[in-house]
Amino acid sequence: MKYYLLSVLLAFFFSVNLVFSQCLDFAKEHCKPKLENYIHDGNYNGVVLNKDEEVELHKAFFSGQKYRVVVGCEDEMPTIHFKITDSDLNLIFDNEDSNYTDFFDFELDEAKTLIISLDFVKNEDTESEQKSGCVSILFGLRL
Repeated sequence: MKYYLLSVLLAFFFSVNLVFSQCLDFAKEHCKPKLENYIHDGNYNGVVLNKDEEVELHKAFFSGQKYRVVVGCEDEMPTIHFKITDSDLNLIFDNEDSNYTDFFDFELDEAKTLIISLDFVKNEDTESEQKSGCVSILFGLRL
């Protein structure tokens, strides 16, 4: 019984590790080039997003810096809707207003913690598309 439980735990660990490494590879190969002339902050923020889910990422940004946020997902997935709000939930950017672009460039007057919310576009026909998959958020800055 001990060996069976150990085998199940090891299989679970390796399958979870494989999913996260695939997400990391996806972010490096497909999303990082979209930072263009912005310097990547070194963090690969990735998540497996499911069809009826919304995820949030909270991140601190500082004044006097120019930033780029890139949101990428696998080709077979529905379009990603992302919006950026401050900690008081004031809307800063909504990619729905920009034809669902996958990046946003900005500069802040003061340091703030921003909230990046992600979900799939709800009014799309998603029957023929993947219901979940890797979504990554990368941040770059220009010195």
